Amino acid sequence: MAFENIVGNESAKKLLRHTLDTGRIGHAYIFEGQRGTGRLSMARAFAAAILKTDKPESHPDFTIVTNQLYDPSKKQQNVLVDTIRGMKKDVYIKPYSGEKKIYVIPKADTMQAPAQNSILKVFEEPPEYCVIILLAENTNAFLPTIMSRATLVRLNPPEIKETAAYLSSLPGISTEKAQGLAVMSGGIIGKGLELAEDNEAAELRDRAFERFGAMTFGSIQSMYGFVRFMKQNKAEVSFIFEVLTSCFSDLLHMRYCGEEYEIKNTDKKELLRKISGRLTRRSVTELNEALIKYKNLTVQNVNYPAAMLCMAMEYWEAIHDRDSRS
Repeated sequence: MAFENIVGNESAKKLLRHTLDTGRIGHAYIFEGQRGTGRLSMARAFAAAILKTDKPESHPDFTIVTNQLYDPSKKQQNVLVDTIRGMKKDVYIKPYSGEKKIYVIPKADTMQAPAQNSILKVFEEPPEYCVIILLAENTNAFLPTIMSRATLVRLNPPEIKETAAYLSSLPGISTEKAQGLAVMSGGIIGKGLELAEDNEAAELRDRAFERFGAMTFGSIQSMYGFVRFMKQNKAEVSFIFEVLTSCFSDLLHMRYCGEEYEIKNTDKKELLRKISGRLTRRSVTELNEALIKYKNLTVQNVNYPAAMLCMAMEYWEAIHDRDSRS
């Protein structure tokens, strides 16, 4: 797999290409990033380049380390010390057909101290041919001695437009749908692909925009309709807040930067343009501040229906109070 097939993360790809070009391939790497940012894809591409193969999975010197690899009976999600011990036995066997042996450990940040101490011994005295790549979401879980002996490669979600372009190139995903998926996923391709199979998420996003739009232009009854919507979808409130966050972000930029700003929710551009025309900079700022306040409150032990009513009332006041729209 070539780096060119990986969307975004140009800085990470530049670092790894430089490593390959100079021949200074280290013994230990940590690929850090959110779930779905392509850590495993990047590791495969790096391994493919090192081993000079298009299919690293079929190469005898490439191993994805899992608990089940060394003991099929192990069902635990965290990487076990016995798994690392099993890997270490193989590490000291020379490569079968190439100059390097590569081990990729998914969910490496789930290793407890015994497992980390076990792999640390390899990091401290690695065979010259050994390359170990740890995949992690949270590097704070690693011992300082692990961090000090590994090269950290951070992976970030691609730009929204990059993710949208990639998703729209896939069969069955229209340009409009791809844009919505890219925004909902925050640019995380893996999450976007999951959402593509989840029609309910797309429908919920549409309804969130519709309810907010109705409250912007409708009567006081539309405010209570918004409250009912939030109460009915309490289980998905985090997702709805993400949708509203992206909505308000676009509105802020449209009010401050004008039409030249490239909004994220391009599939909702006409609705956002109408809403923006109804709001002032001050009212959009108030909407965003209320969103942050109630987003934080929902993770606390508060009366959820009452909180949603208060939030809707603050929205209504920010939108319709003429004194605040100077």
